[in-house]
Amino acid sequence: MQRVSRRVSTIAGAGVLALLLTGCGGSDTSKNVSGDKPEADQAASTATPLTLDTAPRRAHYTDRGKKAHELTLHPTLLELGSAEDLKDVRLDDDVRGMVPHYLTVSITNTGSGEVKSAQVVNNFCLALADGTAGERVSFFSSNPLASPGSGPLETCNGTKAPSALAAGQAATECRVVMLPKDTQPATVSYSDESGIQMWKVEGGDTGSSVLPSGKSAEVTWKDARDKEVPLTVTPKSVRKAGPDALADYNLNARQKAATAYFVTLQYRNNGTSKLYPGMDRAVFLRTASGQALRPLTLIAIGSNGPKGCESSVPYGMVQPGKSVRQCGVYLVSKGDKPVAVTFSSTADGAEPVTWKAS
Repeated sequence: MQRVSRRVSTIAGAGVLALLLTGCGGSDTSKNVSGDKPEADQAASTATPLTLDTAPRRAHYTDRGKKAHELTLHPTLLELGSAEDLKDVRLDDDVRGMVPHYLTVSITNTGSGEVKSAQVVNNFCLALADGTAGERVSFFSSNPLASPGSGPLETCNGTKAPSALAAGQAATECRVVMLPKDTQPATVSYSDESGIQMWKVEGGDTGSSVLPSGKSAEVTWKDARDKEVPLTVTPKSVRKAGPDALADYNLNARQKAATAYFVTLQYRNNGTSKLYPGMDRAVFLRTASGQALRPLTLIAIGSNGPKGCESSVPYGMVQPGKSVRQCGVYLVSKGDKPVAVTFSSTADGAEPVTWKAS
């Protein structure tokens, strides 16, 4: 658990606790959040409403007990906050400098049984046009007698749905989502086992370091012997697979319901020693809803991969000065689409490289 600064605790209640949840579909990760010395309360800041689609959508949610629920849900409000809202909150380096966004969503239980609202709200995500997912921050007050403040952070923190919704009951909840400074979110999304629902945010854009599709990038790769090897990486294509492309593989029902995409990249070994072609494990396909997808593991004995997604040297070594093409299979949920391809090098301190998918 973590503490926020005196500024927030004096407005929202002494002993406020914070938990940071990473990205969309990621695991919960605690961050070090602490406060500096006590400061006087400052005037509440304001937030700027963003224009977005708020049309209600139906969803078929399955809870952790495998019980199905019928829901109607949609975002009702998205506001751009300011770094000043969290001025006195000490965050870890990976979120420092980000800007808070306040996302309010509506949930209506249109089924016949009770549904846990927190589990549903956690399925909402805010993302940039390149698939970069926002990071959700939730604040919890340990002092129920404290008077709430009127700033956007405190207002959002105070907008909570009941823990459970009875049949026919509706509620709203607000979540704080952090995004990089000087970026505009492109989508609000909701995902569950039945697929993904998306709502467009007007004016959404990509991050500042996204390369055009097909543009080569020079990177460093650490091989199996911990030796750093210079590579030229070139994305070749992101293609939707045919309906029978994976017919020879044993897939579960959820995998069969998804749309398969073939993602091909080329790697040139610019080093002086031969290289095992394991670079495909470092490629992620990012989607409009904020998902970062890993390649599907397929057992293909005696095969170079599915038809239309063969790799040129799947078992051999890449000699100095030579290139290899590798194709990966990625399963995209119904209602979603690819927007970017990311290569995350294994070299120490290397930054990921991202290209547009089209």
